[in-house]
Amino acid sequence: MSSAGGAPSPKRRKLRKGTQSCWECKRRKIRCTFATAAEAICDGCRSRCTPCVGQEYPEAFSGHMAASDGRKRHMEPVGRQPSPTTLSIGDLAEYENPDALSRLLLAAWPSQHDLGLISTVPVNVSVIYHGAICMPYAKFFSSKHILSPQQLLCRPTETFHPVLMARRLLLLAVLFQSIQPCVAVTKLASMTSDYRSVMARLVNTASRLVTSNDQLITTLEGIECVMIESMYLNNAGYLRRAWMANRRAMTMAQMLGLHKEPAMDVSKGMTLEAETRERIMPDYMWARLVFSDRYLSLMLGFPQGCQENVFASPEALDGCTPVEKLERIRGVAGGLILQRNHAERTDLAATLAIDKMLLDSASLMPPRWWLIPATTTSSAEGAGAYFHDIIRVMTQMTHYHLLVQLHLPYLLLPASSPSEHDYSKMSAASASRAILTRFISFRSPDPSTAYCRGIDFIAFISSTTLCIAHLESQRQRHMHPATAATAFQSLEHERLRDRGLLEQTLEIMETMAEGHKDAIAQKIAAILRPLLAMEGRSAMGDCYRTSTSLDTSKQDEGVSGKSESLTKLRIHIPYFGTVKIEHNPADAGVSVHRRTGLEPLLQNGQDANQRTSASGSDHQAGSPTSVSRPIDNYNWSALPLFVDQLGALPSSVSTMGNVEFIDSAQACLGIPSPDIEAEAWALQGVDTALFSSLIQGHEEWGEDTIDMVTKQA
Repeated sequence: MSSAGGAPSPKRRKLRKGTQSCWECKRRKIRCTFATAAEAICDGCRSRCTPCVGQEYPEAFSGHMAASDGRKRHMEPVGRQPSPTTLSIGDLAEYENPDALSRLLLAAWPSQHDLGLISTVPVNVSVIYHGAICMPYAKFFSSKHILSPQQLLCRPTETFHPVLMARRLLLLAVLFQSIQPCVAVTKLASMTSDYRSVMARLVNTASRLVTSNDQLITTLEGIECVMIESMYLNNAGYLRRAWMANRRAMTMAQMLGLHKEPAMDVSKGMTLEAETRERIMPDYMWARLVFSDRYLSLMLGFPQGCQENVFASPEALDGCTPVEKLERIRGVAGGLILQRNHAERTDLAATLAIDKMLLDSASLMPPRWWLIPATTTSSAEGAGAYFHDIIRVMTQMTHYHLLVQLHLPYLLLPASSPSEHDYSKMSAASASRAILTRFISFRSPDPSTAYCRGIDFIAFISSTTLCIAHLESQRQRHMHPATAATAFQSLEHERLRDRGLLEQTLEIMETMAEGHKDAIAQKIAAILRPLLAMEGRSAMGDCYRTSTSLDTSKQDEGVSGKSESLTKLRIHIPYFGTVKIEHNPADAGVSVHRRTGLEPLLQNGQDANQRTSASGSDHQAGSPTSVSRPIDNYNWSALPLFVDQLGALPSSVSTMGNVEFIDSAQACLGIPSPDIEAEAWALQGVDTALFSSLIQGHEEWGEDTIDMVTKQA
């Protein structure tokens, strides 16, 4: 194995004048930018954790260059740690020797100088374990498994097994991820490389050498490494890659039999060291994998990886604390929502049964537990106390998020629909309000991007839902002034408070976008800003109509149109189409344009009216049976806490005549690459799943358009 210093220098190529982009950015046809003039890695390669190699070097050399060593034109300070990929790792088969792999992994460890600087940064290490605890919380808090910053920063030796070495790299990367950007600017400015570059190098090395190698993750420690990688990607906002990593961990766990009931004992062949048997309990690991899979599947509109709920059997629940029971029943509810969405989003019987399950599970915790926790608990009180608060706020937000996902499809149903739908509309608005209240409390002390980007996506869904709920409530009030007010129209009494929450959420997103150059917050703010302006005008009597149009190309995500003058707003969603909200004159009344909403699912050039008439007469528009029909062969009376009695919902699709309703995100002509990057799609498909749920819920009820039109008062 050749050392970094002995590797032959690549021959430089002659470049055309003005050529500045690296090979990876040129291949992706995106702009190659740098955070600072002295930065060694471009912004795109840093976010992708890929080698950044200038075009003055041969393209083939990019596969063997490390992110920190790739751009030789940006000179590195003397003494920087060599990157592992400078050790010629092109053919990994050559390094099947664990000792050689350990040396490659160790080469990615930060220098002692950098570690000394990092040790001065205030961090609470408990945040690095959220989402990867594979034991009861009580045991975790009372044990010595919460490592101190000094222990995490301690350099491992070459005798570490590659998987255990990769675990240390990934934990260190998550620790870096928890550093607040405002603190890093002042305390880490003298690092030999930007701390984000070091963080990317740690994850990239562990991923390339260990977690992507199936032969190395056939143990509990290997699965744990993939779980930590998925947690890192989720916190960074790469939900699609996090979903893929978690699905790989689930597959490997199934091969080891972790999904079987009863809970299995840990055998010698399943671990690399004895200490793991105390840190990882197989049934808890499997439950954590399923929770993550269902959460990410709901966020992205993907199918779940496993429908069984062995983690919520009576035997499994007996040994759990109340908060752990709440987590497990919540996991069952998430799976049932995914099944309902695949069958029929507006199945009222299924919706109310899941709602009762969530309602009953909430009673497991005392009333004061549901108050907004003090997430600013001082780290001086101990990592355990701080982590208690983190678990509490995240559990609350996830609970309310499930309620939003459950009731979202009913939000745009007409006032003529059954009164039971008002319960779902109000529940979606109320849960969204609860989420935003906690989001503001969590982000307000310092709206940095240091921890858990998932709550930003949840806040986006909640703020959009709450804004659209008020638009729809105003529409119903103006369109039916002579009729008795519905329960949903009472939402008007909450408008000013909700408006304040929405404005403060927008302010936080704008601070993150401007102060930290955050692409995700920038996209969220770009959608919320004009939506809030339109909601304000709608409250004064202006008319707005919302519709969708077919455009499944891989266009840039974002907002366009004359949103400043509040005349038209187009929300472009890659691979899905365009959601259009436009001003509708008062004399135009209710739009007469009728569409099936199925254009993305059918061939171009076919007349929409012919498709609608061809669907048959057995589905009547507005027929209550399309909503209230219970799913066959399913006993909903056995709810909720004895969840072992819950069967799986039958796999089916809702139909209108001979036209099949399927998920728009999967049915569009353009299918996105699973590893699509943030610069191409900042919201990663969360926007697709959100609008798809709204639109398809409306379609299943039988309405042909999605028009939110209010007459001027």
